[in-house]
Amino acid sequence: MFLLTRPLPKLNTSTQAFLDAGINVTGVATSDIHYHEHACEQVIERLLSRPVDAIIVTSVYAVPACIKSLKTTNKAPTVFAVGTTTAALLNEAFPSLRVLTPSQHTSEGILAMHQVNEANCKEVVIIKGEGGRNTLQYTLEKNGKTVTPFCVYKRKQLATPVYTKNWKLEDVSGIIATSENMAMQLIASHSTHILTLPWVTVSERIARTLKNYNVANVAVCERATDQALIAWVKDNWEY
Repeated sequence: MFLLTRPLPKLNTSTQAFLDAGINVTGVATSDIHYHEHACEQVIERLLSRPVDAIIVTSVYAVPACIKSLKTTNKAPTVFAVGTTTAALLNEAFPSLRVLTPSQHTSEGILAMHQVNEANCKEVVIIKGEGGRNTLQYTLEKNGKTVTPFCVYKRKQLATPVYTKNWKLEDVSGIIATSENMAMQLIASHSTHILTLPWVTVSERIARTLKNYNVANVAVCERATDQALIAWVKDNWEY
């Protein structure tokens, strides 16, 4: 059995996707998502105040604010989505919208895209979560872009982790960690035995953090979607 970390809003859906694929997992949520409605309104005000060349949407939780904002514009700017699930949600709301997604679903993946580095991409809005990384903003500003970030939600740590079913530590044969924050919370709430288990995560950055916590066996799946992680587990672990 594997432990799968997901925020509370995605916990049951992601867990069920693994179970449907024949992989025995227990989902664990160490955090919930809380929205900042005022920040969502600020995104709309920003798009109405002056033209924007690009909007970068960092996660599925930033999508509602982006959708509300795009409904107020006559001409949509270029939209970048860090992941394919985020892109799919945007296209569900705007079927004709061209959403660009990097091959590597990280900030570094976005920064490597030539479209965001072109000379005519000057005004950039980033829709993100509170407490997230500042790599996008810092690097784009360093490259001469005018960047306005909006933190439209925050991850709030749960007082007690939520699990999809009862489990025993000795039954766990691997951990699927989809964010650094949740990985650290999982480590903090359990015995050091989980450091000896195999882990798979979704970026080299998170893998380095886990190794700094003495997790010896850490692999990386370049994409954070359920489908990509399911495929990775099937290819690399006994289940």
